[in-house]
Amino acid sequence: MPKELKDVKIAILTCPFEPPKPKTKHKVDIDSAEKYEALRQQEAQYFTDMVAQCKASGAGLVVCQWGFDDEANHLLMHQNLPAVRWVGGVEIELLAMATGARIVPRFSELSPDKLGTAGSVKE
Repeated sequence: MPKELKDVKIAILTCPFEPPKPKTKHKVDIDSAEKYEALRQQEAQYFTDMVAQCKASGAGLVVCQWGFDDEANHLLMHQNLPAVRWVGGVEIELLAMATGARIVPRFSELSPDKLGTAGSVKE
């Protein structure tokens, strides 16, 4: 992440930047390299879509209440999209009020009108 960002659009997320975890006690049997590769590619596509959605919204900084999967962190870095993770709930609300951003609970709801603006963001 750059040491300082000027006039940046901020996306505030309260959804995890990782693939959804199954809520049932099912298991996945992967018995071949092809099935493993297909699963890996599907997961990579999931992250690529999430990062693309952040970029398409016009965000220059992503602030997330939860953590990022390593793959998501890698893709964010390669897309030059700085991100901050594990931001507490109170801080998320204060940041939203200070920047005029709307808190986004799901990636499907991320849009340019929900972004906030900050004149300067420093590391």
